[in-house]
Amino acid sequence: MADEDIDKNQELEKKSDDKKAGKGGLLKFILIPTILIAQAVGAYFLVFNVLLEHPNKGKNAQKTNHLEVGYFFELGDIVINPANTSGKRYLVMEIGLEAKKEKVITEAESKEIWFRDAINTLLTNKTEAELLDISKRSLLKKEILKLINNRMKEGKFSKVYFKKYLMQ
Repeated sequence: MADEDIDKNQELEKKSDDKKAGKGGLLKFILIPTILIAQAVGAYFLVFNVLLEHPNKGKNAQKTNHLEVGYFFELGDIVINPANTSGKRYLVMEIGLEAKKEKVITEAESKEIWFRDAINTLLTNKTEAELLDISKRSLLKKEILKLINNRMKEGKFSKVYFKKYLMQ
């Protein structure tokens, strides 16, 4: 009987040793990859955020510091029929005007009807080919800017933007 008790105790010790070894093996498979991943992430941030400077980092900061945005005035949909189309074609456009001073916008709000009429007159005298030619758009913007600025007293607009330009 004493031999049987000794055998049972030895078997129990072997099983507990096997369980301990199994837990250690499982722990190694979880702990080691976790440590390696943490080291890789740490190395990535160390190299790319501390040691290396991004090549565009200084350039973007300089560009954004010099960007000046003025005040905007929008003329909603302007619909015209180009010259010599007999009403078969039309142009729909929205124009945005930029000024450096807010009082220019206030003055423009009181003159919106005049702006619309002047732009309609200018555009209806243009042919379909002139309005479709992309290379002439900057010239058209300059013409609109000159036309509008001639009526302004409080200041001038600096830029013209086409928000919408659709020929149908």
